[in-house]
Amino acid sequence: MSIHRWVEVCKFKHFVEDNPHCERLPIRLQDVSMTVQENHQFSLIDDKAWAATLPGQRGFVRLGPKGRSFSLALYHQLHCVNAIRFSYTVARDGLITDPKVLKSKVGHDNHCFQFIRQNILCRADSTPITLSRHNQTLSGAGFGARHRCKNWAQVREFVIENDVKWAGKPDLMEGDILMLDNE
Repeated sequence: MSIHRWVEVCKFKHFVEDNPHCERLPIRLQDVSMTVQENHQFSLIDDKAWAATLPGQRGFVRLGPKGRSFSLALYHQLHCVNAIRFSYTVARDGLITDPKVLKSKVGHDNHCFQFIRQNILCRADSTPITLSRHNQTLSGAGFGARHRCKNWAQVREFVIENDVKWAGKPDLMEGDILMLDNE
């Protein structure tokens, strides 16, 4: 991971056309307040609840005039938390015994830990968490703390509308875009 000062280069047309990192959702996200609290709906064993966190086509969107496909970091992170949750429960219950499957899961989970860690650092949520003392140990569950967040419901709505807009049209990935540009 490297840290650089953000420079707005995407406002110049030639950068946008040549740089996929300039693609952004064409919506201005509102700030919302969220109080962190325990949520039993998302237990370790409720696969349906976890699957419902990803809208439409797993949270993928199509951007730009050619409809280039992107994964959104928000939904990639939720996918990763769900994948780690699933791996934990099947490992805990001894349901994976095939070494190749286990190696594949561990590799994906390692990617997910790195992706989540870096995105947590990127957001740098500096909300103070109340500490309490239990058996000479300081701990902070974080429940009850109010956080300033972006309105993820707006993102979900955009993704669902984007799915409808591009329904039935073939997905375009980076290599596909390059081929179309060279035709």
